[in-house]
Amino acid sequence: MKDVVIVGAGPVGMFTALQLAQRGLTVDVYERWGTFYPLPRACGVDHENIRQLQGLGLMEELAPFLEPVIGPDMTYQFKDADFETLLQIDWNRPGASGWAQVNQFYQPDFEGVMLRRLQATPNVNVHYNRQLVGLEQDVNHVALEFVDPENPGSRFRAEARYVIGADGARSTTRELLGQKYIDLGFAYDWLVVDVIPHEQREWKPYVMQYLNPDRPTTLVGSGPGRRRWEFMRLPGETIEQLNTAEMAWELLARWDITPESATLERHTVYTFRGSWVDQWKHGRVMLAGDAAHLMPPFLAQGLCAGMRDGLALSWRLGAVLVDGASEDLLESYGPERREHVVEIIRQAVEVGRLICMIDPEEVAARDARMKAAMKDPALGLKPPPEPRLGYAGAFRHEDAGSGCLSFQGRVGRNGREGLFDDVVGKGWQLLMRGQGGGSLGRASTSFLDQLGAAVADFGPGGDTEDMDGTYGDWFDRLGVDAVLVRPDLYVFGSSSIAGVDALVAAAQKVMALPAREPARVGQAG
Repeated sequence: MKDVVIVGAGPVGMFTALQLAQRGLTVDVYERWGTFYPLPRACGVDHENIRQLQGLGLMEELAPFLEPVIGPDMTYQFKDADFETLLQIDWNRPGASGWAQVNQFYQPDFEGVMLRRLQATPNVNVHYNRQLVGLEQDVNHVALEFVDPENPGSRFRAEARYVIGADGARSTTRELLGQKYIDLGFAYDWLVVDVIPHEQREWKPYVMQYLNPDRPTTLVGSGPGRRRWEFMRLPGETIEQLNTAEMAWELLARWDITPESATLERHTVYTFRGSWVDQWKHGRVMLAGDAAHLMPPFLAQGLCAGMRDGLALSWRLGAVLVDGASEDLLESYGPERREHVVEIIRQAVEVGRLICMIDPEEVAARDARMKAAMKDPALGLKPPPEPRLGYAGAFRHEDAGSGCLSFQGRVGRNGREGLFDDVVGKGWQLLMRGQGGGSLGRASTSFLDQLGAAVADFGPGGDTEDMDGTYGDWFDRLGVDAVLVRPDLYVFGSSSIAGVDALVAAAQKVMALPAREPARVGQAG
């Protein structure tokens, strides 16, 4: 019996499998289709996701396939029908995680890197042509039944201690659990067109929402050497009329994209929605990615949210199955992630309602409001939110910064320089500005050692140099001198130096790890 079965071998399923495998778990991944999907869908991830991938050791191989949105002309602008700027969102800056705020990619290349790593990972197996048709569970395990879609009479069974349903918007896992989406009533059809321009062109702005009521249109980079256009379906227009190569070329022509100047790689129609399920965990089965939530693409956060789900599950399952943590830790997964993603969904839908507007009077009022906001930034839309997690007991709620995304800066230690996770370590992290190891009692030191935590002191005479002032600025903003970060990069809690032992003790209570047996006389360790 495997530790975990993942249903779905898309990017969220593969990413989660790698995270689980890194923690020493055995994982089987089941995919209904017969092969790796060769065409793009998502086209961007943010700084947080890049740090997650950094933790998997994938960045050297991924780097050639990423297009970081950094530079004076790499902006995200909303334009009216006359191409006057209505709004500019500032993505042109480093993110809190030490990487570019937004990074565009070509999904088959992105997934190919993860697939190659999975194939080289001995404790992971990927099974294709396996459609989930049945699921039963008891207090100790989950039994699943699959069929080969090309041979419906076939039957395959699998067992695991836990199951993750990452099988997309049409999730069979979700259906078998009887879960339905909570929907915000936002549903618009858009033609998505991926092209490869034959010659390099400078795109200004790099991302554009063209708010022309005659045909709302999105222009965005989709990885090195590629561009994507998205065209909203208009009233009276059928999907069949819209979803043709001829219509795609007709709509691309106004942007000087023709069969002579570009290759049309793909065209398809998606319905952009804003929805989520209320319950993400049912016994030993959990939902992740589009199986748990959907959002329109206007903030480029769909895949980002799914990868957050995967890491949120992986560190918990590793703690339970490898370290012996209480299974109660898993109960916080859904409430934390649901509240976090719902805030992002609501803002994406808010942006989507502005973009999808076609009534002339409403458009005129919208444009007037947005032009006024350009003169007063306080009135404008903000970059994609980085909300606080929903509270369910897995962080110390009253602390400054708790439940929020942590920072990663450049550090120096023992002659090495680089990003913190590479130089000092990932996983649990205790960051201090104080007295170093002398600030910790024996119980704290023992528990942090049991967690394999990375501990750093940025204070005078400390063991780690804050090379760009990232951590000092962060501590100052929070009004603290110590921060404890969970393996999913979110803050467990913060304190003064005098309160560090109590902070660590709070984490120990949440994790409920079994006590270590004392070493025998003469035994190493």
